[in-house]
Amino acid sequence: MNSRKRLAIVAIATSALFASMAPSFAKDVTISGSGATFASPLIDACKGEYNAATGNSINYTGGGSGKGRTDFAQGLVPFAGSDAPYSTTLLEPKGLIYAPIYAAPIAIMYNLPTVKESIYLTPTTIAKIFSGSIQNWNDPLIAKDNERVVKTPIFGTKQVAVKTTTVDKKTKKKTTKTTYKTVPDVDVNGKPVIASYDSKTVNIDLPSTPITVWYRSESSGTSENFTKFLKGTAPTVWPKAQNGTFTNTMPKDVSGFFNFQGASGSAAVAAGAAGKVGSIGYSEVSFARDNKLGVAYIQNAAGEFVAPDAAGTSLFLGGGTINENGTVSVDFEKKIPGAYSLGTTSYGLAKETGHPEIQGTIRTWFTYVLEVCPTKYPEKGFALITGPLADKAKSQIAKIK
Repeated sequence: MNSRKRLAIVAIATSALFASMAPSFAKDVTISGSGATFASPLIDACKGEYNAATGNSINYTGGGSGKGRTDFAQGLVPFAGSDAPYSTTLLEPKGLIYAPIYAAPIAIMYNLPTVKESIYLTPTTIAKIFSGSIQNWNDPLIAKDNERVVKTPIFGTKQVAVKTTTVDKKTKKKTTKTTYKTVPDVDVNGKPVIASYDSKTVNIDLPSTPITVWYRSESSGTSENFTKFLKGTAPTVWPKAQNGTFTNTMPKDVSGFFNFQGASGSAAVAAGAAGKVGSIGYSEVSFARDNKLGVAYIQNAAGEFVAPDAAGTSLFLGGGTINENGTVSVDFEKKIPGAYSLGTTSYGLAKETGHPEIQGTIRTWFTYVLEVCPTKYPEKGFALITGPLADKAKSQIAKIK
């Protein structure tokens, strides 16, 4: 298929999905949700387009996955976002639906103005930094990671035609514009294509600068997934089980370290790291980009160093297990070529039954996020979910009655 035909097909498919978004139940419905700040960059970018396509509006406040799960369980919001499931079934509200509609990398971001290229980190080194064992950037272990031969995957890309629609608030007139976006190329099964590999010797000089570690201070799904990664990839350094509260899972009491700084929300963690040279932290990749922070290549189980991007995230999640309830169990030990091992799925939470107009709006919103938003805004770093996980997400959304 030539590129012009492929672009046309994408544009037609997107237009058809726009038409299918028009709700048969009602227009001008507003729904409110809360939860994971992980999902906020994509939601903030895409909710205006959803409004233009359907006439319905989305209000979403972050606050963290823990707050989202609590608000949802208490009936304060009809939908929520969470990067992790409820810790026990006793806390789950009745009729809960998990819909895996977001997928993106968690980036290890850093503030080192004198280092002009991306750094490389192994999971063990990351665990030692975030456990307080490594406290300076010229530590021998960090130096060893950045004085070696590194193998990195180069993913295939393609351009797609994307239509964006804006609505004038006063006149209600719609204006549509077509732009071309670069997205990962995929095979017939929706799997990102590795076009080639780059193998090179790196020798990066790291400064003699103290490390300031930034972490999420509130209950956070990002922290839970990050500490799951630390436990799964470096258990001897990080022996405690994952936890939404970062300090609860640290191997040592955080009060014993002067160089650890907590902040509420991914945006605050990234802003804090941007404000102090020598900082390191973790967040969804778009927060790092917005604050002009460097992001590390992380070594996967196959020995490759992979950047935090949508393609590597898709490959990693594709190697996991899709559970009956719609959640995903990942495998850190599985050798998956091209996988970014800090990739994670985030869930839309809804109930099986409720007010028809609200339930219908949640259903179309979740579908829009799953099928449209990552392609419209690839710069936000979210992966387009495809294959069996996309099929599972659609079947979960269909349960929202």
